[in-house]
Amino acid sequence: MTVIKPTPRVFLVGHATKPEVAGVFDRVRGWFEQRGLLVGSNMTGEIEQINTTHPDLVVVLGGDGSILFAVQAMGDRQVPVLGINLGKLGYLADFNINELEQLFDQVLAMPQLTSHRMMLSVIMAEPSGATGRYLAVNDCVIRAGAPFRNIGLTVEVDGAMLTTIVGDGLILSTPTGSTAHNMSCGGPILQPDMEAIILTPMGPHSLAHRPLVLGPDSRLVIAALPTSVGAHMVMDGQVVRPMPGGTRLAIRRADVAFQHVRNPTRSSWETLVLKLKWGQKLV
Repeated sequence: MTVIKPTPRVFLVGHATKPEVAGVFDRVRGWFEQRGLLVGSNMTGEIEQINTTHPDLVVVLGGDGSILFAVQAMGDRQVPVLGINLGKLGYLADFNINELEQLFDQVLAMPQLTSHRMMLSVIMAEPSGATGRYLAVNDCVIRAGAPFRNIGLTVEVDGAMLTTIVGDGLILSTPTGSTAHNMSCGGPILQPDMEAIILTPMGPHSLAHRPLVLGPDSRLVIAALPTSVGAHMVMDGQVVRPMPGGTRLAIRRADVAFQHVRNPTRSSWETLVLKLKWGQKLV
């Protein structure tokens, strides 16, 4: 279990394109500077310096997309992330600015508030021989692009052929990402600190294809058929790569985990009900 130091080295990240962030950014930066905790900050989107300053905690101002961006920048050097919601939903951004100042000492004293959440490792191998390695907190989505025709994908699990899916694409999600694109396409909601890999077909052309939950140690290979013109791979909505026919994705549990700092005043299920309105009347 990660323990945030009593006097952590803090790196502050702000979403530069959100007009409301600038004033709050200065307030939060000054608050951490007064406490002698700030080792770096950035609002320009060029946050590779997170790793060079070796923080113990990354504080993100913005929304869930800002958190995903920061986690992508950290790569294999993950540290706890505390999100301050200045976005629309903020499912991962669990604090507001007042809660940060009121609850920060409590967060430092309660290591159990930092949950380790499974991430996905994705290795892309293109027909040209080019390769790339990516990490996903939420999901790896394979989806149709222009000319927006059906795409065909073969799915292997642990070295055995499972199926061929033809349709609009496929979502491979972590439990954390189960409340994102996966949920909107009819996939199951999982407790976020579980370990599993969710496969959710998008607009499949067969009633036999339904969402599937696999064990965390499953190793998958997804290959695009030659007819999959326009297919793309999208990682966490942050990284987009063309996926021409013959491209193969090797997907497994990543060696590192997303370290999410929870708000001590509410549970993850309260967040599901309050922010996503799960189980509530629609009128």
